[in-house]
Amino acid sequence: MRNSLEKLTLLSIGEEPSAPIRQSLEELSALPYVGSVLSLPDVHWKEDMEVPLNDGMGVVKTGLHVDDLSPERLAAFFTRVNASSAANHFDTNRYSISTAELRRTLTGGARALLSRYQLDASVAEHFEDGGCVPPNGLGPGSLVDVVPLQLLLTTFSRSEMGLNFGGNHFLEVQVVEALPDPELAARWGFEVGQVVVMYHLGPGPFSATLLNHYSRRSKLQPARVPLFFASKLLFHYLQRMGKGSAAKKWALHFRNNRWTPMPTDSEEGRLMRQAFAMAINFGYAYRLATVRAIVDGLHEAISPGLAWELFCDISHNGIEERVSPEGVSWVARHNACRLEPGQPALVAGMYDVPSFLGIGGANVDTRLRSYDHGAGHLIETARKQGGLAPAQGHVTRFRMSRGRGAKLLSRKELPVRSSERLDRVMECFEGHGMMRPVVKLRPLGNLKNR
Repeated sequence: MRNSLEKLTLLSIGEEPSAPIRQSLEELSALPYVGSVLSLPDVHWKEDMEVPLNDGMGVVKTGLHVDDLSPERLAAFFTRVNASSAANHFDTNRYSISTAELRRTLTGGARALLSRYQLDASVAEHFEDGGCVPPNGLGPGSLVDVVPLQLLLTTFSRSEMGLNFGGNHFLEVQVVEALPDPELAARWGFEVGQVVVMYHLGPGPFSATLLNHYSRRSKLQPARVPLFFASKLLFHYLQRMGKGSAAKKWALHFRNNRWTPMPTDSEEGRLMRQAFAMAINFGYAYRLATVRAIVDGLHEAISPGLAWELFCDISHNGIEERVSPEGVSWVARHNACRLEPGQPALVAGMYDVPSFLGIGGANVDTRLRSYDHGAGHLIETARKQGGLAPAQGHVTRFRMSRGRGAKLLSRKELPVRSSERLDRVMECFEGHGMMRPVVKLRPLGNLKNR
């Protein structure tokens, strides 16, 4: 058995992790059930994000050229998309789903809503996992074993679909600025001057609320603690009465245990695996609603016949279950994406810093098959140090409230900043044979709502 330091791989652009983060990485590496730990260049720890699952980013190609996108069209697009957002978790809108559709998404993922959103089956093929993960043995009629009834029967978990661009989430219109690999970029359908739309959000209210019933989260607002405590009691000790040990339920789901191992095929292990699968599948379905809203916004604000194509949708903050002849294993990714050899990769900059589309290396070591979903922490550090020089172009940043009565809160034009930090991250990945850049995307407009 390898010692803990042999399990730990550190990638950086010359800036080592802080002492607290390094300590956490070493503690993880020392756990007997952990096979390896990878620390990426933009490593930073969100201490109150213990069980985030299936946030994601995607890119929608359009038939627009940058010269076709006037400031008025840009504003009209963002306004149209945002007008369809939900003012709160109970506010229904044109993308809300029914109880029956919610149930189907938990086992069918994005594929279950293709007809609801009038999208071709090929759209789901551009999602990681094809927009659906295996149900891990979930059978008919067993949803009530995994999901609290209050989530299945109320509108809370299925009303607000796909348009929450708050926090670090965003909707961004970008232009293809450069093609580091012009041949592959052409095969992918990209050309300089082309307009694309990038989104970052998820996994939606259902997934977070479901997993709150399986853990004791630090992020939970104090005012909500009594409500969730009561809901968890009802779920584990009434709805699931007679299933599982009462003592184990308390130890696993109510106590603050930090890392909590459980046998894969135990009753508790199977239950947790099924909960993870459902949370992931809802995340895919949630972002499918985003794709539909982007297409509607383009058609309604710019041109009804405008061509579009979902290029990729890639998850981060997730848990991947791997089944092999050796058994079952998991890869947990925090602020990181799965690296697939020969498949697109997406590394985001910031609202004023370009992003990259890359391609996974052909023969990447298994331990290196993850990458930063962005370089936000490195970029913000450089910004505070005065190290973000102005670059070509400007970006318009919109802030809006949500809902049908949404208002424009602010609109600012800002200079685009240097991608130097992100360039160095890409060089690090390329140096380790993990990926190479194919397309560079410069921001034109960025939407945040609250």
